[in-house]
Amino acid sequence: MSGARLCSLLTELGYDGWQSLDPDSFEWPFQYEETRPVLDWLCVNLRPSNVLSTPEIIQYNALLEEGKVLEGEDLDFAYESISAFARRRSNQEAVLGVEESVMEIKEATVAYKAEAQELQKRLQHLQVHLDSLSGHTSSVIQGRRARASSSSTTSEQLLMSEEKLAARNVELNAVLEKISSSARDLAYYHSGEEEGIYLSFADFRSFIAQDQACTKALNDWFVKQFDVGPSRLVAEEGQSKCSWGGLEDENQSSKGDSEKMYNSRVSELQRLRSIFGVSERQWVEAQVENAKQQASLQMAMSQASADQHHIHSDITSLRRKHTEVGNEIYTLSKSEEKLLNEVIPSLCWELAQLQDTYILQDQLARHRFLQFACQLERKQMNGAYELLRLIDTDLQGFSHATIGRIERYTALANAAAETNEQGAVDDQDTFLHRVRDILNIHACNGSIADEQGGSRMYVSALGLVQQISQLHDEKQALQAEMSFSLPEDKNKCLNDLCDIIRQMQQLLFASSTTAQPVLSPWPLMKELAEMEKVNSQLSAAIEEVTREHREKAEIVKHHPHEVGRERQVFVDFFTNPDRLRSLVRDLTVRVKALQS
Repeated sequence: MSGARLCSLLTELGYDGWQSLDPDSFEWPFQYEETRPVLDWLCVNLRPSNVLSTPEIIQYNALLEEGKVLEGEDLDFAYESISAFARRRSNQEAVLGVEESVMEIKEATVAYKAEAQELQKRLQHLQVHLDSLSGHTSSVIQGRRARASSSSTTSEQLLMSEEKLAARNVELNAVLEKISSSARDLAYYHSGEEEGIYLSFADFRSFIAQDQACTKALNDWFVKQFDVGPSRLVAEEGQSKCSWGGLEDENQSSKGDSEKMYNSRVSELQRLRSIFGVSERQWVEAQVENAKQQASLQMAMSQASADQHHIHSDITSLRRKHTEVGNEIYTLSKSEEKLLNEVIPSLCWELAQLQDTYILQDQLARHRFLQFACQLERKQMNGAYELLRLIDTDLQGFSHATIGRIERYTALANAAAETNEQGAVDDQDTFLHRVRDILNIHACNGSIADEQGGSRMYVSALGLVQQISQLHDEKQALQAEMSFSLPEDKNKCLNDLCDIIRQMQQLLFASSTTAQPVLSPWPLMKELAEMEKVNSQLSAAIEEVTREHREKAEIVKHHPHEVGRERQVFVDFFTNPDRLRSLVRDLTVRVKALQS
């Protein structure tokens, strides 16, 4: 998205190669915190209206060459003269057509700076307020989470208690079934539906002794097992219901019965007594288990009643805290509505005014930067011109000296020819020998070897004249070559300077992540960075408040009719905020009415 904005900005500014730009390849500079604010600022504020066009640059260069650009004291004098001239309405409307003077602009600038400082203070105050609100909101959320965790823990404990009670009920039902089956068996054995038992007369003393020993053992066992606690009560109740049959009654025997019948009946009685003893023990054990289960059930019921009372108190406290949280949310919604309706629009308006001021300052900085670049170019051109003029002066002096020497050598040659000499030069003539040495040094550096060897070559005026003429021809060739190559070097130097200026303009007017010129003073840049930081913090606070609202909306999300209302609120937030404000006011009135 950011790369597309940058590409559209370059297209709007008239970049030639805008068709070959790929928006996705420009996304990576926006991922760094150092370059993203600068690129966002360029995308928002850079427009064709505040960028110098090519005709304006050409016009500025022409004014600079003509010397019509005002700088320093001349510029201040011009501003003062314009402001003095603008006091008359007729001249002002006829010539300038502007109603503001320089003093008014300066006063407005000072006022804007004061407003910017005041806005900074207000932003800091709002940031502190938002921090306190966020801290309070976090504490409310933590309390709600703690209440939710406690309620979940209580519900888990209740579920575990219900599961334990259900398991105990199953065990108790099994025990009751066993007791009922034992009772049916006892009832069947005591009903007398089986064949009657007839005892004959016999000696029952051994059996009576055995029965007494068994009874004593049973009594000892019962005393040992059911002497204390609820088991003793169950045992006493069971003993009261038991009817032990004795064999002391000898009248029940019949003399006419045979001994075999008597033995069979005794064995049957023993069998019944053993069965009855086992059934009686099972019944007693079932009664003991039933008493234990009843005690456990009573304990579980008391614990459940205590838990229910605790849950009721927790629900009451939760409702009270829910009411307090609702009041706090209502206060926060009021504060948020005030921020959205009053503070944030005023801040946006004041920030827009500050942005206009920054645009004017940036245009002034660009103008000064271009002045500095043009001054550098003019100094370089003047230096090159002075160098060329010095070279031309040296060449002209060398040419005049060479021409004078040639004339003198020609006169010497003519004089030698008139005296009918062969052109020989006397060895005592040191001047001509020095001329010969100079020419030899220029030609092949042979005179140094001659001087070191101490020998002198033959010198003639004609040879000197020929060497001088060759030197003259060589000088003319070098001069022609210099006159041919000097314009090319000059044009090359000018092209290099133009390329440097073009690159500086690109660095200035086109966004670059590697070399960004600092056009504003350091305090202003620091204040801008602080303002960007405050804006980012304000955005984070707004996002936090929005997130809190979304979390609060999750509470009523389970209601079907709230989903459509949530969607309508989301649509009204972006399309019809007035309707949303009226809805909030109506809800506020309803809440106040319910609270009252």
